[in-house]
Amino acid sequence: MLSKDEIRKTCKTLLKKHSTRAFKRDFSVFKEIKHIIKEKKAKNVLIYIPLDYEINLFRFRKNLSKTCNLFVPFMQDKSLKIVKLRLPLYKKRFGILEPFKSDLNLKLDLAVVPVIAVDKNLKRIGHGKGFYDMFFSNLTYKPLVVFIQGLDLFYNENLTQKHDVRADYFINPYKKYFKKEFSNVNNILHIYSRYHRRGDRIFSC
Repeated sequence: MLSKDEIRKTCKTLLKKHSTRAFKRDFSVFKEIKHIIKEKKAKNVLIYIPLDYEINLFRFRKNLSKTCNLFVPFMQDKSLKIVKLRLPLYKKRFGILEPFKSDLNLKLDLAVVPVIAVDKNLKRIGHGKGFYDMFFSNLTYKPLVVFIQGLDLFYNENLTQKHDVRADYFINPYKKYFKKEFSNVNNILHIYSRYHRRGDRIFSC
């Protein structure tokens, strides 16, 4: 079995090779996010300023802002702070664009987070810096968490640690992953494929 670092390196290469900046890919994920925002009645939503190989929800910010308040992460020390999404943007560490810092005291309803890969527990393999892990561990509440990416880099194996962020949904242009609990069986992973709309693939974790 590949190590977490080996998977991170392999998946990052794949993501860069298959750029997710294509409008069709971005739009398919945007539609799913829009649906979840409406279904969950989310008002305060965290998105992110994308790198070249990440899904670009930023291009749909005007549409999203019609129904919710948009925020983005701001790097501070070894964690993240929430700031209001506003222009202009400035390049910070690791080539990431950010708005000016502004102090906010609010409760997120939904957080959309980019991923390098996802394991069978719907936990995140990110860039290895731990910013999102620290951010979510410091919250005193649990927002709905949605992972997104431009490829279907899901591993049906246990690859992560206890501190890694776990999602409620993992969405890409091809499939939608989410977990449900039943009275007799726990931790059932549902996988909805856009190319097989009449049937769900279900794995027991």
